[in-house]
Amino acid sequence: MKKIIVFLVLILVFKGNAQSFEGKVEYVVSTEILGDSLLHGVSKKKLVEKLISQGEIPIDTLNYIYSEKGDFVSIWKYGNIDMISNYIKKDNLLYNFVGDLNVVSAIDVTIDLEEKLGNPPVLKELEQKEKVGNLECSIVEVRWKMGTYRYYFSNSILKIDSELFKGYNYDQFYEFLKISNSLPVKIEKITKDFFKSTYLLHSYTTKKVDKSVFTIPRMKEDKMMRSMYQNKKFFIIK
Repeated sequence: MKKIIVFLVLILVFKGNAQSFEGKVEYVVSTEILGDSLLHGVSKKKLVEKLISQGEIPIDTLNYIYSEKGDFVSIWKYGNIDMISNYIKKDNLLYNFVGDLNVVSAIDVTIDLEEKLGNPPVLKELEQKEKVGNLECSIVEVRWKMGTYRYYFSNSILKIDSELFKGYNYDQFYEFLKISNSLPVKIEKITKDFFKSTYLLHSYTTKKVDKSVFTIPRMKEDKMMRSMYQNKKFFIIK
């Protein structure tokens, strides 16, 4: 009996110390306009360029740095401007830094905005599989009223502990990870009758990450600006 108890304890310790991916993941991002060139009489191309300049849509190369504890940073460039998104797990906030601006928006990742507005998404793993490079990938599709995401994943790489992202409802990321237990190899983000962005895995490196990467500056919340949004907070860098 004593040996059985020791064996069970060792199993629990092993599970408790199972490592989640830590390191750098690089995606190549491309965006295309869907349908007509105008949206409500406005050029879709100009609207997309505006979203890019605001840090809403990455371009070219997007780098993620993941901590095995569940924090992550994503980095890309718009011209000479650094666009940085920093997810701090303990805050449940995704902070968005645009160049030298001292105003920082932060998305409350516990909120799926369409779900909050009474339009819950439909999420399912598709029966079909597709090749992404040399990897045979499963696909998780999320359908909202305003668009569709498709997450492609392989069980052979980028393994991650989904429970580190429990409550991350933004983009239904936690629900995807519960199925995949892996970071995506490819993502298709389709905004209905507007544009489609594709994120394609270019490379990844497993390595120990310097925790200073996840440090954010001292900030003060601007509660007046927050009142205008249901899923965002705003901060001013001191």
